[in-house]
Amino acid sequence: MDKSIFRAYDIRGIYPTELNERDAYKIGRAIFEYTKPKTVAVGMDARLSAPAVHKAVMAGFLDLGCEVTDCGMTGTDMMSWASGAKDFDITINISASHNPAHWIGMKIFKGGGASVGGNGEIVDIGSIAADINYQLPINNDQLKGTKKMNLLPSWIQHVLSFVNKDKIKPFKIVVDAGNGVAGPIARELFQHLPVELVEMYFEPDGNFPNHLPSPIEPKNVADLRKRVKLEKADMGMAFDGDADRVFLIDERGGIVTGSEMTAMVMDEILTQNPYHTVLHNKICGWNVRDVVKKHDAVAHPTLTGIGFIKLDMVKRDAFFAGEHSGHYYFKENFNCDSGLIAAIFVLALLSKRGESLSKVLKEYRQYVSIPETNFQVKDTDKVIEALAGKYQEGEIDRFDGLTVKFEDFWFNVRPSSNEPVLRLNVEAINKAVLKEKSKKLSEFIASYSMIPTGV
Repeated sequence: MDKSIFRAYDIRGIYPTELNERDAYKIGRAIFEYTKPKTVAVGMDARLSAPAVHKAVMAGFLDLGCEVTDCGMTGTDMMSWASGAKDFDITINISASHNPAHWIGMKIFKGGGASVGGNGEIVDIGSIAADINYQLPINNDQLKGTKKMNLLPSWIQHVLSFVNKDKIKPFKIVVDAGNGVAGPIARELFQHLPVELVEMYFEPDGNFPNHLPSPIEPKNVADLRKRVKLEKADMGMAFDGDADRVFLIDERGGIVTGSEMTAMVMDEILTQNPYHTVLHNKICGWNVRDVVKKHDAVAHPTLTGIGFIKLDMVKRDAFFAGEHSGHYYFKENFNCDSGLIAAIFVLALLSKRGESLSKVLKEYRQYVSIPETNFQVKDTDKVIEALAGKYQEGEIDRFDGLTVKFEDFWFNVRPSSNEPVLRLNVEAINKAVLKEKSKKLSEFIASYSMIPTGV
């Protein structure tokens, strides 16, 4: 079994060479040995390999006498919510999120909403799985004891509970589901609201024929930006493959960054109650810093990643946390993240203010940034140390990768936890500074790189 699939806060690898049905069966048994659950629920995304891996994981639990519920095709935020809202000791979603079609993986949650990950649990599970020699052909007979549950109706009612739906004004919204699982979920949600829904790529298709379900990359929201302007819509929404992340497009076709979304939602939350504690990952921009200062709020930086953030949500008794990557966490959602809840929160905010999305965002667009840029490098530590030496005159922070701050710009580089890449983020006070600094940084990293893997 390939040890590299056991990452900081999930399991993820290429199917079938790094992670296949045989591995999944062993991992199911290993999760059982590690957590000793009595009840487990398993869902899956739309990837072509997901059904086979889904069955194998369930078989691993069933063969050890565990009660298993099959939730079918689900979003990861649905499965994390179900770990708190339903009577399950463990929930798992079979998914590789935004990764290319040939990837597959697992995201694991404990009863009460906590993630399995962030404290070395995933690696421990991998060690147990590696020692399991017991193998059995995976067939439908093994799954006869499986229960069935459709989470969607109760999930939608939970999402709606975050707003007063009677105060939501009419909107025209274009949703790009990226051929992931978000299409049926969004369709069900907006039937309950005064929304004219324009659907894009709603049919779940694990081939991802239109674009990768990774909306943080500008090329993957190009179609949505055009459609929003063509339809004269109020906004666009783009979800990733397992529907737990969202990126918005304003009515002018402009991309709303994760930092802008975090600042906007955080500002409204702190306006309602300035005593709420809030969290943000280190890569969030100066606009988030400004919102915290505006409210004189208690805010804490957190490491990037669901496992780390959920642990900090509990530790800090935080009400909300935002990541630049499009993850938004809510205390009233068992500290779990949900792009859908964040999106509906924005609808309520716009209804309250009676303004367009771009007008509301103007306050949070005082700075400029590059899209997160990925580089394949042979030695991420070597590049990070080289950058620390080159930019040693700046204010250096090692909290999450390497962050270096100057008066007119800052940058962060950190290794990905689920891909073999180094991620670069840069923000500046104006476009000229951004262009100059990001060009120099990119060229420097590229000198160590095999190829830039995407922007």
